[in-house]
This record gives sequence, C-alpha cells and structure tokens, in this order.
Amino acid sequence: MTKAAWQRIILGILIVLSIWTYAHVQGGYLAWHLFGFTLAILAIVALGLLSPLNRVQATRILDPGPFRSGDTVTVRIRLEYPRWWPWNWITVEDILPSELAAHASTTFTVSPWLHARLTLEYKIQAAPRGIYHLSIVTIRTGDIFGFITHERQIEIPATITVWPQSIKLHTLGLNHYNWQGEAERHRGTTEESSNLRGIRDYAPGDRLSQIHWRTSARTGAFKVKQFEPFTQPQLHVNLDYAQIFDPAHWELAVSSATSLVEFAHFRGQAIGLMVLDSPDDHITPGLGHDHLVKVLDYLAALPKPEGVTTRIPPVVRELPALWITSRNPEELRGIFAIGVITIGARDTGNQINALSELPDYLSRQTV
Repeated sequence: MTKAAWQRIILGILIVLSIWTYAHVQGGYLAWHLFGFTLAILAIVALGLLSPLNRVQATRILDPGPFRSGDTVTVRIRLEYPRWWPWNWITVEDILPSELAAHASTTFTVSPWLHARLTLEYKIQAAPRGIYHLSIVTIRTGDIFGFITHERQIEIPATITVWPQSIKLHTLGLNHYNWQGEAERHRGTTEESSNLRGIRDYAPGDRLSQIHWRTSARTGAFKVKQFEPFTQPQLHVNLDYAQIFDPAHWELAVSSATSLVEFAHFRGQAIGLMVLDSPDDHITPGLGHDHLVKVLDYLAALPKPEGVTTRIPPVVRELPALWITSRNPEELRGIFAIGVITIGARDTGNQINALSELPDYLSRQTV
C-alpha cells in the first residue's frame, strides 16, 4: 500500500477510537448507534482492503500483426477472478510505452458483480511506426468509498510491430545496373543454371547429384560438375540524411525505402540497405521472406537522426545503389548511384513531398 493509504488507515483508527470514547462516556441510544454505523463502514473498508487480488488473472490479446503506420491496433484484456468475493470495483490499466500512450485510453473501471470474467477492449488509433514491447498490466481495487486502494502488477509480455507505410510500385524506372549480370531476370534466383562450366574435385558439402560419375570412375577420385551461375538481381538502398529532416520528411524517406524493399522482394531481387554514416546499420543483400521481415523490422525501429552526415565513405561511393537523400542530386556526381529519390532538399524542385507521388516520380527517372 502507498503512504497515503497508511495515513488513511491511521486516521480511520483514530476516528473509530474517538467515536467509541464518545459512546462510552456519553452513552445513550444515538451514541452507540453512531459507533455501530462506524463499525459497519469499517467492515466494508476492510473487505476492500482484503480483496484477493492475487487470485485475479489477466491475459492480453492482440490482433495478428504486423501493422502499418497509421493503422488501428485493437488490444483486449481478459480478466478472470473469483465470483464469490463481493468486488466493489476493479480498475485495470495497461501500461503502454510513451510513444503509444497518447494514441489510446487504456484505463478501465468495472463493477464485476455476477461475472467470473470480463473482456476489456481498447484501440490504439493511428499507431506510429515502431516496435513496442508491452509488459505490465496494473490492477487496483478497494472499498466502495475509495478510501483505501491496493494494487497488483501483472507482467504480460507482448510485442506490437508497426511497419512503415508503403505504396505499390510497378517500376523503378532504372537501367539494369542494379543487376549482377548482364540482363534482368524476372523469376526467382537459384544458385546455378543447367549450363555445365567444367569439372572440379569433390569438396565436403557437395551434393551427390553434382558428382560426375563417369569422370570419377576414370580418375579414381570423386569429381563434381560445376555450372554457370544465374545472374542474380540485387537492389541496394542507401538512406541518407545530409540535413535535418523534419518528422514528416523522415517518415516519407523511411516509407519510400519500405516501398522499394517490398517491390524488390516481390520481383525476386536480393535486398540490401544502408543508413549512411552508420556502418553497423548495413544490411547485406539477401533473399526470402525472413530477410524481408528483418529489413522491415529494422526500418520500423529506425529512429529519426538527431544530426546530419555530409561524409560519404569510399565503400559507399563504389556501391551501385538507389539513394534516398535530402542532398541536391548534383552533389552525387561521381558516385555509383543507379537512381536518386530526393526528399526535403532546399534547393531543388524535383523531389517528392508525399508517398503517393513516388510511383510517378520513379517512372520519370533516367540514368
């Protein structure tokens, strides 16, 4: 209990002693009835104080995600408690991270009479991009007058993943410099083609289907077939912040990167991502759903940069990538950029100001 609750208990004891003293000294029907009424109030307060909160169980139920920035997230809290106890009221509060607290009302006060369980529901409106970890649900109860309350905290771990917004793209408007090979291929990549390039010695890990049995029998040692590799499509995205983005432009930059990543995934391209001047944030190109989720989770949790970067590392200059930047495109001369998406630049009119402009903007790009 809190310090204020203990103060109320001490005050209540003093009041009861004072009324008992008055009844004992004064006597009479009214004085003793006043004392009896005080004892009844004390019993009601004690019932609230002794409420078996340790028997209350809570479960948090989330809609299946992940969600997109701006979506409404529905959260349900299911309470189960002993029916036999004369509960006056129960207050339930789901403790949200500060970024979500302003988007939902998560405190409920219920009267659980005649019920053994209740389901409470709240909605997180216009959820912002991010990965949020929920944990504590606080349950309070007390007497019918609210003089004394006590609470219990229940730890219920849960994660809400809110990916950035994206828009469907039909083309990047780029030449084929983003492909490792000589031509674009629209189907998924595999490790090797059926074109035989030569024969080599067997190495641990080679599949039995690769063994060239005729050559192995002739030489007395296992030999395996070596095939020409397919050209593998790759899209590398550089997220650059050469000046301070305002919040709207930063979210637009992240959403643009998300749109590019999803387009590349559905076209069978390996996806790479770099946040400029942050070497630890380099995600090397990869394929598959798990890699896509890894990139989108990273973009979901990407904070708005507090500073700016004007340095372009040498490794980035030589990397064929599509840039999302606030720089003037003229500053990228001499850099192997296969395309530039300009957002928030101060001295150019060729930029996007809304995600809906991205498909048309890309269709006009030339390299």
